Amino acid sequence: MKILIIGGGPGGYVAALSAVQAGARVFLIEKEHLGGTCVNRGCIPTKALLKAIHPIVELKRYQSMGVDYSGLRTDLVKIRSHAQKAALLSRSGVEYLLKKREVQLIRGEVIGSKEGAVKIRLSDGEEFMENFDKLIIATGSEPSLIPGMSVDGEHVITSDEALLLKKIPETLLVVGGGVIGIEMATIYQALGAKVSIVEMMPQLLPGEDAECSKILGQLLMKMGIQIWTGQKIENIETRPDGCKVCLNKDNTISQEDFEQILIATGRKPSVPMAVLEPLGVTASPKGIPVNPYMQTNHPDVYAIGDVNGVSLLAHTAFKEAKIACSHILSKETPPMNYTTVPRVVYSIPEYASTGDLSKGEVFSFPYAANGRARACNIREGLIKLYVEEGLIVGCAILGENASDMISMATMAIEEKLTLHRLGEIVFPHPTFSEVFADVIEVALGSPIHLA
Repeated sequence: MKILIIGGGPGGYVAALSAVQAGARVFLIEKEHLGGTCVNRGCIPTKALLKAIHPIVELKRYQSMGVDYSGLRTDLVKIRSHAQKAALLSRSGVEYLLKKREVQLIRGEVIGSKEGAVKIRLSDGEEFMENFDKLIIATGSEPSLIPGMSVDGEHVITSDEALLLKKIPETLLVVGGGVIGIEMATIYQALGAKVSIVEMMPQLLPGEDAECSKILGQLLMKMGIQIWTGQKIENIETRPDGCKVCLNKDNTISQEDFEQILIATGRKPSVPMAVLEPLGVTASPKGIPVNPYMQTNHPDVYAIGDVNGVSLLAHTAFKEAKIACSHILSKETPPMNYTTVPRVVYSIPEYASTGDLSKGEVFSFPYAANGRARACNIREGLIKLYVEEGLIVGCAILGENASDMISMATMAIEEKLTLHRLGEIVFPHPTFSEVFADVIEVALGSPIHLA
């Protein structure tokens, strides 16, 4: 079995390693850096920057604990170098694993196809056809822009340019109050910019828990970030010294000036139509439709990761890659379940959720009642469970270590563990994870640490 994979991001490289482990011959084609958006322009460098600025955001908390480092200085060159090094280490790790497992890596771009083969152009211009038994499309995504709004890379930028930290503008407007917008707003505010976020929906993090979103918004404003929800941009006028923005709220127009604008309105699938059309694969700008095993309408073509447009998250791509490879190689595998894929925002504090937040009875427990939180001088944050018939169907956490704790709820939902069974588990003390045990007690009607 010869499998060709287009794209070496989270989906592509995991598919390559999984297929080789199962005995297939694998050719991975990548036109840029291994690791894709996640490693090079997303997950990894963003988290590196957030770690670097964390002491700045937490300054007041530590001052009230008797530690004052208010004289700290930031060095943009070193911060940028730290993020680039984190990306390089991850990228090198991927390359090492591919080489070790004897995946055939082709540095080039797929520019066309015919039945059973793709046309590849190498960086030196050489072109050739490569045959396949099965083809996996893992071409990822790209920044999604607002129609009619142009990006010049200087006054109007995307997250790709923002991660380079070429300069910290005096004023920055972040367009989009989702994951990317909130994380980049946090970074730039900490590094000295006066940041505003504009979100056209009524709340930050549209579709997520409204109470957590409201509290997170309050905490961002406490940092100095201005937030405008329920507003949309009508026009952007670029000038040599910055931009003039027209905002529309309930048909009332206002104008604001900013040195720089960051478009953070999400990402969209990078659909390689030149490859798909000759094969008759159904696709649109919204992605490549697939069945629960990642198979397209063409029996020999699969689409995983951001390009299928279902769940644009690296950890989703990891799972989709394994399912696709198992299906290709006729190994038994459960279908993809998107309901319990965790969703995380690496804000300060973090927000994470899983499952269905639209149904069930809701129970909550505040971080302020947690011993570890008190020891860390943390008062903000909460955990919420959505419960139906004694089972957790959804969970939202706003607070310290939320990204690490959400998997407990994911496992509880996946395994259909009852509240009574979960209530039997002993959690170490003092830990932030105890909020999970405490909220279960609340749901069972017998809270110990809440009056």
